[in-house]
Amino acid sequence: MLAHFLMQSFLLTWNFNGEPVGSLPTGWEGRGGPGHPTYQIKAESDGNRYLAAVSQGSDIQLGTEIKVRPEEFPVLGWRWRVTELPKGADERIQKTLDSAASVYAVFGSRLFPRILKYVWSASVPAGSSFKHPASSRMAIIVVDSGPNSSGAWHEVKRNLVDDYKKAFGSEPASLIAIGVKTDSDSTRSSARADYDDIHLSRR
Repeated sequence: MLAHFLMQSFLLTWNFNGEPVGSLPTGWEGRGGPGHPTYQIKAESDGNRYLAAVSQGSDIQLGTEIKVRPEEFPVLGWRWRVTELPKGADERIQKTLDSAASVYAVFGSRLFPRILKYVWSASVPAGSSFKHPASSRMAIIVVDSGPNSSGAWHEVKRNLVDDYKKAFGSEPASLIAIGVKTDSDSTRSSARADYDDIHLSRR
């Protein structure tokens, strides 16, 4: 079993504590470009390790493939914090579609996936949800917004089955990947965020 990935009867988790500082987490790969150095493992003063993301006008996603029935592990949880928001970003508009932090859940197949994208937005109010401006196959759900409490860890838990039904009007297919993205290419700015304790649970 890889160090980054732990599996119990009620929990699947990636907490990054077994990963070397300065590396990419084991089993995670970049899409849209090399994952490193945009993403790398860092350590806090108490020894906790986390995934740090720094975007300088980049659009790179980092993800890991899995195969899980969402009805068995319906709850996706994670911690994140933002220290820099992409200037002028608004996920509702294609030309400003950048997010300080995003967590993806990918369902179905690699060829025709459906995607839930949870974001920390620079400007769109928390609680908003809408389809990607260029694709009806991706639903964007705004979890946090703006600089409020930026720099502090926020804990998030979402029910994937409920969110998928609300977004697409049907039961979800298999969950095939989990990903994160901090991007700032559309606004030609920069963004910084951290991710930790990503997990799937039965409740």
